[in-house]
Amino acid sequence: MKINRATLPIKKDVNIIETIDFSIYPFDEHHIRRVDRCEVKVILHEFEDVLSCKLTGTAEVIAACSYTLDDVPLKVKFKEDFFFSNEENGSENIDFEPNNIIDLDPYIIALICAAVPHNLVKPGATLPSGGKGYRVLTEEQYLSEKKNKRNTSFDILDTLITDDEVK
Repeated sequence: MKINRATLPIKKDVNIIETIDFSIYPFDEHHIRRVDRCEVKVILHEFEDVLSCKLTGTAEVIAACSYTLDDVPLKVKFKEDFFFSNEENGSENIDFEPNNIIDLDPYIIALICAAVPHNLVKPGATLPSGGKGYRVLTEEQYLSEKKNKRNTSFDILDTLITDDEVK
């Protein structure tokens, strides 16, 4: 979704409702697999040298289950206010955008990614107990094994040094 600031009226709200296609955007396969549908409503208001952009939307997302890595359909909602200026004013709340054309897609993608939980579990999925080459431990089991485990690589040092040599 691209906004052309040159065509916006000054001190007047402009409402835009748009469906955005993110099918060609490469998402991280371990968090979000794809975005099937994204609807966004934007209220733009240009005043002085600042563009206020109130963005709300919903997205239908396919994410990965943390336990099974299966696809999990999820519907997320997002809402954020952005401010853009074509002059550098040093404010951390206002993004500097020197061009008249502002691309909102990266901001929308960031909002979708933030709305999808990283530890998503598919309904009915259980944590696996282990498999070929791995096992799942509780934190207590891990700490107990770590405390009792010796590093056999250094056992040779015990045979090389005697108490008389240390003195």
